[in-house]
Amino acid sequence: MVSRNPIIEYLIDEYYGGDTGAAARRTGQTRQQIEWWLKEKHQPNKKNVSRLIYFSVVPEFKVITEFALFRRPTEKVTLRKRLSLVLKGHEKASGLYAFYDSMANLIYLGKTDGNMLNEVYQQIRTQIPAGILPKAVSKTARRLDVVRYISAYSVPPSEHGDHAKHVEALILRISKPRLNKNLGALRLSTNV
Repeated sequence: MVSRNPIIEYLIDEYYGGDTGAAARRTGQTRQQIEWWLKEKHQPNKKNVSRLIYFSVVPEFKVITEFALFRRPTEKVTLRKRLSLVLKGHEKASGLYAFYDSMANLIYLGKTDGNMLNEVYQQIRTQIPAGILPKAVSKTARRLDVVRYISAYSVPPSEHGDHAKHVEALILRISKPRLNKNLGALRLSTNV
């Protein structure tokens, strides 16, 4: 009977469905090395165990689209269809999305917990508050009227923290997009 390393076995089973190849691709280790750790032919050092834990529990941010040109809907192509084309099959993704103006300035940043298409659809249709646009613009405008580019990033949910929320808060605090009311809240660290 071959002895197994219970910690490594748990991480591989729980986070990679038992697939050592998937774990190797995600962590940068070789499949052979991970299999040796599982069979206890070699003991992983502290750095390798930490790396395996980190890559197992921290979600991977993936680009859905960056600076996709947003074309206004027409009679033939609805807003929902336009957004679906931009999201390229990731309509149900969790993560972050951003709207940019014609000069590629970030004007809005949002987060969604599982239905990217619906969230982007609702937010792009939202009215722009009075006083945001120049005084020469007299009509009431929606975000739809000023958005020219859209970016979207998939961030899978995690039981260990809301990583997308923290990234969103940081970007909001740094860039202060004109069409966001909430500029993100960061907690001060007391471990300095």
